[in-house]
Amino acid sequence: MNSGLNVRDRVQDAFKPRVTLTVRNTWNLYAEVAWFGVLSGIANAFLAVYVIRVGGSDTHVGLLSALPALITIFASLPGSRLVEREQKPLSVLFITAFLNRCGYLAIALVPFFVMTQRADAMVAFVALLTIPGAIANVAFTTMFGKAVAPENRARVVAIRNVWVGITSTLVAFCGGKFLDLVLFPINYQILFALAFAASLVSAYYLTRIRLPAESSVAPTSTREAPHGARAFIAMLRGNRRYTRFAFASFVFHWGLFFPGPLYSIYWVRVLNATDGWIGLLNMIGSATTIVFYPLWGRLTARRGNRLAIILATAGLALYPLTTAFASRIEGVIPIAFLGGVFSSGFALAFFNGLLEVCPERNRASYIAAYNTLVNVAAFIAPILATSLTATFGIYAMLVLGAALRVFGSLLFWMQRDIPSVTMR
Repeated sequence: MNSGLNVRDRVQDAFKPRVTLTVRNTWNLYAEVAWFGVLSGIANAFLAVYVIRVGGSDTHVGLLSALPALITIFASLPGSRLVEREQKPLSVLFITAFLNRCGYLAIALVPFFVMTQRADAMVAFVALLTIPGAIANVAFTTMFGKAVAPENRARVVAIRNVWVGITSTLVAFCGGKFLDLVLFPINYQILFALAFAASLVSAYYLTRIRLPAESSVAPTSTREAPHGARAFIAMLRGNRRYTRFAFASFVFHWGLFFPGPLYSIYWVRVLNATDGWIGLLNMIGSATTIVFYPLWGRLTARRGNRLAIILATAGLALYPLTTAFASRIEGVIPIAFLGGVFSSGFALAFFNGLLEVCPERNRASYIAAYNTLVNVAAFIAPILATSLTATFGIYAMLVLGAALRVFGSLLFWMQRDIPSVTMR
């Protein structure tokens, strides 16, 4: 009886009018990420495989990770200045998010207009869509810090991650089945066209977000923003919590990105995985995050971000290590589950930790500097991994990636001033 009442109360709560700005923004953030999960699920599960299917090499797969990172290095800081100085900062988010999503429509249309060198064309489009995407990332994180109160961030992030996990899980599984049933390349074209359409719905919900009145105008004037590299570095160094967090993150992300392009290569070339299997593995990873995001959220609320970061980064070291010892595609199923468990904690704790160490003033600049550091690793590590694979083999590179993650986790363990976030 009580369970029935709880279900009824939840359904009524889902459809009742949103009377306050905070509640309306929160529900728009949930709807936005749910639709974005369709694009995310398709791109994460099948973009690298798509490139391989059209004749892409290991280098092409590495460039899918490396080129966006390189572009983000140069786009994030100018993008932060644009976000800070724009009198209507949300307009920057809307425009750049829309342009980023259009790139996936272009990827879907490649086989219609490019007869040869299709892999080159797809990598080029991924690079181009990264330019507005890098600016949109800074704008979104800055917006989120203003739209959601600090005491509610962990809860909102956890629920958003559950929603994106649900939609990306369903899309990864159904997409894999669909790709096996429909002829190539039209199957991939339809799938990425659907991803683009869903992302437009996501963008619509972004346009419904409204910032509080005191945050509607960019807080940083031209005179307040640091001028020149020396002033900018001095600003960053003045915040010791930020610099320690950013350095530890920079080191760990080397280990995170190093084996990234090797998974699709290993599944397709070594384990001979079909598109259906790839969709299933991604579905398992995404489904696992749905279950564990709330659990990580409760851990973060009670024990703070530091413990969650240490556990998540150490656990993520097991993913490339166990992948290297998988001799059959069926053996990757528990590995995908393992990745979902710890990636959910990583995403939640890192996002909250970054917002906490970035002060309100010049927040976009702090976020952009962090993104630049992370993307230095994201650019170099995948290229290095795919290059060394030809000499040392994919097994050795997966093990090396695990070792790098362990080292990064140790740095977080040594760091004592990672802030905590408390949920209501």
